[in-house]
Amino acid sequence: MPTDPIPKAPWMAWVLRATSALLLLATLAQGLLAGLFVTGDADLLTVHSAVGSALLVVALVQVVAAVLEHRWRKWAGGPATWRPTILSGAFLAMAAVQIGLGMARVVAPHMFLGVTMAAVAMLVLLVVLAESVWVDTPAAAAYTKES
Repeated sequence: MPTDPIPKAPWMAWVLRATSALLLLATLAQGLLAGLFVTGDADLLTVHSAVGSALLVVALVQVVAAVLEHRWRKWAGGPATWRPTILSGAFLAMAAVQIGLGMARVVAPHMFLGVTMAAVAMLVLLVVLAESVWVDTPAAAAYTKES
């Protein structure tokens, strides 16, 4: 008995996965760069600033990918949740505030927000990976057939 092919993750799901992983790695690298800057390597402040700006761009791409993936899931008839979009949007807002605090050299809130961003980046990655599993499983095909 032939079965319908399992719906594969569309390109935006892969972009969402990649940007989530990249955001986490870049956020953790920011802490490392800041720590090395404090030890006396002043050139790392420029790298820290450049990585922060890149982080903002990647966060913007992630928000767009999260919205597109949500729309695709809704169109495909699968479970569509706003969690990745909301978390990605929150991370984008935090990144914008973080850049402002860093440029103003307001160190204490900048450090606190950086640690919070690392935790949110981990949460975003976990949510994206947990919810994107639905797309590549036989349960997804059965769910889509039943609907």
